[in-house]
Amino acid sequence: MQKLFRIKLCTLLIAFLSSLIPLSSQAVEDITFSGDRPLNQYVPSVVVSILTEAFKRNGIRFKAVYHPSLRSLLYSSTGTLDGELHRVYDFHNISGHKYPNLIRIESKILTDWLAVFGTREMKFETWNDLSGYRIAYTRGRKNMQKIIEQFFPKEVIVICNNDTDAFKRLSDGQVDIVLASSRSGDYLLETHPVFKNITKLKKVSPVKIYSYIHKKHQRLAAKIANTIKEMKKDGSYASLVAAVSNSSNF
Repeated sequence: MQKLFRIKLCTLLIAFLSSLIPLSSQAVEDITFSGDRPLNQYVPSVVVSILTEAFKRNGIRFKAVYHPSLRSLLYSSTGTLDGELHRVYDFHNISGHKYPNLIRIESKILTDWLAVFGTREMKFETWNDLSGYRIAYTRGRKNMQKIIEQFFPKEVIVICNNDTDAFKRLSDGQVDIVLASSRSGDYLLETHPVFKNITKLKKVSPVKIYSYIHKKHQRLAAKIANTIKEMKKDGSYASLVAAVSNSSNF
């Protein structure tokens, strides 16, 4: 009887002590990040490839899913999912610090460019040269929103659900220009013959792409950042990027 009592007491004590251990310090076996671009596009393909290897080296299986931008942020910032695949370096400043639960993994994944796309040639040296044009961009792209709202009045701004929608409106003449990721735009032009009347007018500015992880995995943030830095040194980072770039999909 006393032995049974001791076993029950020991079981209860273990359960109690386990409840005191923070989630972030417990073993993590699977991580799922969300991204706001279809996973078969260039930028998410590179990020997923790099993060899959980085987490694997830390004994963690990495998964990625696609959701529209604001929904993606909702899932990752609330901890429903574990992080954001690709956001700009100064994401917190641009988003007005609305997502404090997301921690930047301090190793740049890649550099993309903002680019302007159109259906006809036009002078474009400064944003003022585009005054009067109707412009479209994808909802949730905070860095694009900041630029567009600075130089364009509300009545000429069209906010779209995704890049494909924006390019369709451009191709159909509903807007005059689209501001989008250079890589994403190139992918749409290569894979959608219906957009053959669209060209990239100008690459505007470089965009440093980083991944963000929910604060419940704060201890992992530094580990993954260091692993990515090691991958850059040992050549595996360059090999993975080259493999994506040389894929028949791009």
